[in-house]
Amino acid sequence: MKFEELKKSLANNTKNNYLIQGSDMFLCDNAVRLIEESLNIDMPEFNISKFGQQDIDFADVVQSLLTPAAFSTSKLVVVDLSNKYTKIKNIEELKKYLKEGKFDNILVIKVCDNIESIKGLENKYFETVECSELPRDIAVKLITLEAKKKDRTITPSAINKVLEYTNGNMSACMNELVKLVNYADSEIAEDDVLLLVARNLDYKIYELTENLAKKNINKVYEILNDLKGKKNGYQGLIGLIYTHFRRLLHIAITKLSIAEYADLFGIKEYAVKKLIEQSSIFKPRKLKEICDTCIDLEYKMKTSQITPVNAVDMLVLKIVE
Repeated sequence: MKFEELKKSLANNTKNNYLIQGSDMFLCDNAVRLIEESLNIDMPEFNISKFGQQDIDFADVVQSLLTPAAFSTSKLVVVDLSNKYTKIKNIEELKKYLKEGKFDNILVIKVCDNIESIKGLENKYFETVECSELPRDIAVKLITLEAKKKDRTITPSAINKVLEYTNGNMSACMNELVKLVNYADSEIAEDDVLLLVARNLDYKIYELTENLAKKNINKVYEILNDLKGKKNGYQGLIGLIYTHFRRLLHIAITKLSIAEYADLFGIKEYAVKKLIEQSSIFKPRKLKEICDTCIDLEYKMKTSQITPVNAVDMLVLKIVE
């Protein structure tokens, strides 16, 4: 199920085993919170066990699951595997526990985007909660609510900009909202977002491509100078631009649903919608030429025939010609 379906599901029936996965840490954390709150556990100091601050031995996890609740109707065991550096021992003990199917307590495993950590576990034993993207209307309500908690209002245009700059990632949205709340006295406006909120790399590439298409050369080089000032400068920029235009080309010559494109590209549906809008600016033939140019420039950079700066300049000229 998706994150936004979880609360209703918990009101109807709590499952024994949950798997929390997805790229949005904020949603993953809130999924765990919603499950915990729905259980109304008495004496939580005895009946809630959490593993994940250090290396995890699943023999201990299973032992906790098999221990009856103390003065409560249920017990919750939460395992945090979101950190890819966490070392795991005795996962076979968990597989054995799941296979036996004798579930008296509630198990929640939070992997977020570290799905490799549970490789070998069968999904049939879990109710999976997908925490990657919220529908836009729910994201808007959540941002509005978080601002209200801090005695702030936020304008619709400001919310739109926050979502654009973060590609709808709620973890990033909430981090940026902290800055906005501390800056604004009462109302958070679009100008505040323009001043304070960091554009993620995907948005910068989208913005760069948009201005290339419209031949806004001054804005193009303003964005490029910003990218150049980052840690790796122009290194890898051709590859990022190529990935973006390859997606535009794919959209221009195929007819898939937004969800199918999101799955194919490994990006959020919100980002796909922006790509679909942008793909209409270019003709498929032009997109193919740009992709071929990127491949050629990437090869020349790797063979030291051209510098990254000159490669980017040549690509800009190719796109705006």
